[in-house]
Amino acid sequence: MWTHIDSASSEGNRIDLYERNGLFMIRVDGWELMNGAYHASEDQLGHLAGELSSALHPEILVGGLGLGYTLASLLETLNKRICPTRARITVAERSSAVLRWFGTHINPRLAATLSPAVRLVESDVAAHLGIDRRWDMIVLDVDNGPAALSTMGNAALYETNGLARCRDSLAPSGHLLLWTGFEDLPFVERARAVGFSVTRKSIPLPNRPDQAHLLYVLSREPLSSADRDRVGLEV
Repeated sequence: MWTHIDSASSEGNRIDLYERNGLFMIRVDGWELMNGAYHASEDQLGHLAGELSSALHPEILVGGLGLGYTLASLLETLNKRICPTRARITVAERSSAVLRWFGTHINPRLAATLSPAVRLVESDVAAHLGIDRRWDMIVLDVDNGPAALSTMGNAALYETNGLARCRDSLAPSGHLLLWTGFEDLPFVERARAVGFSVTRKSIPLPNRPDQAHLLYVLSREPLSSADRDRVGLEV
């Protein structure tokens, strides 16, 4: 049984936070947006971003905080590979309530121990894109995929112009990462059309061997076969 913790309004929508046995769930207008009982894809997304971070002082943009699993996994991976304070991470979250809940309910321990190199900001991830920016990594964790939008305004991110803007915002060897609940071949075609090299990783669902989520890696430069094999990516 989920216990209702708090409600807030965000961009004309009602968002609700629920808790059960130490896990949290967020609903938007009654629809489940994220559930702490199922976060394998977010864990893998953060882990993959950390594994692909090759710059000495990587600049990483994360679109969406949610329940914080992507950020936690990213920090854990960076801690194993490089000193995490070498990386500068900006997490752009549109909802002030989600930012507040993260620090007061969802993961106050992590929120209280974030280094100054990690910024949690209330903003649209699109506001951090532009040709004058050079992110080493952009992680989009704002939707359930290019065709499964939590906010209709996000649609522009996955269209040709949005993808081109993302590519222009990356350093020469940078990557754009996102996860989706299903394969989206038209999206892949658009990404390739603007110059991205596209690879992917399947994330099997617990107790559902017939289904899997996908992580898409869009790279400005093609990954070597050795790097693809190291992180388990397929063309």
